Amino acid sequence: MRSRLARTAAYLAAVVDGGTVGYRLIEHAGWWDSFYMTAITLTTVGYREVFPLTAAGQAFTVVLLVTGLGMILLAATELGRSVVEGELRQLLGQARRSRMIEHLQDHEVVCGWGRMGRAVVEELQRGHRPVVVIERNPEKVRELQATQVAVVPGDATDETVLRSAGVSRARGLVACLNDDAHNVYTILTARSLNERLFIVARAGEEGARQRLLRAGADRVVNPYHLGGLRLAHLLVKPAVVDFLEFSLGTAGQVELELEQVLIGRDNPLVGVTLREADLRRRSGIGVVALRRGERLLPNPEASTRLEAGDLLVVLGNRAQIEQFERVAVPGEEA
Repeated sequence: MRSRLARTAAYLAAVVDGGTVGYRLIEHAGWWDSFYMTAITLTTVGYREVFPLTAAGQAFTVVLLVTGLGMILLAATELGRSVVEGELRQLLGQARRSRMIEHLQDHEVVCGWGRMGRAVVEELQRGHRPVVVIERNPEKVRELQATQVAVVPGDATDETVLRSAGVSRARGLVACLNDDAHNVYTILTARSLNERLFIVARAGEEGARQRLLRAGADRVVNPYHLGGLRLAHLLVKPAVVDFLEFSLGTAGQVELELEQVLIGRDNPLVGVTLREADLRRRSGIGVVALRRGERLLPNPEASTRLEAGDLLVVLGNRAQIEQFERVAVPGEEA
């Protein structure tokens, strides 16, 4: 579209230049008079000739008039087409994205697309999780639209905007706005729309953690504190950090993953001990930890009997984890 407009503008400029030079050569007029004669001819304003025209000049004027009018009409057509196509494309794209968001269920909502928000979206996309971003910066909104990421323009503290992002149907929300107060407002509004929403918040100040938790956040992360811990761990136990990065996929590795699997009420593993389940032999995965309510049991004993509602943290490659999910989650086809 831009190339067509540029090409049309170049043609029109060439006609103006040609008309100016033509009058200069044919009628021996001054440069300004030649340009002015070209301008009133192309625009058909009906003024008198700037200078008397010879027969050759009149013939040249006719050719210039026909050629110039055609170029002006072409330029007007291209300009109108670009405006209509741009607006139509924007409207159609917005309608398509709205329909896509309306059909999302159990998706993740990321509020704010700064440095942390970008990292969150990239990781969610890597895990093939449906995600919707709420962003108020128009430039970032256009960038997100260009990358085909579902985005809702607006303020994440606004209830209407949160509804548009499907918060009432979402599984989780990440509040990573730059200001702690805005994160608090976002959490309060989102929690009122969806009590089951799992909310993770970014804390910029030390005292913000408790405020964010009281507002309704399930987890709060201070990136500076977390970054400091990671630096210290890299210093004193780099092998442990390498393993965690490897298993979480943050080191570019996909062979081994940590995943969590919920043991539902109808799960065939309910009432079975880990020894009896023999998950290593059946699926090739290992149970790293078990969360039961608020209790976290790392490296659970083989005699641990599984209960409905248990959350297993398992370690294995993607194929092994998918095999385990087919066995452990009712309704999945083998």
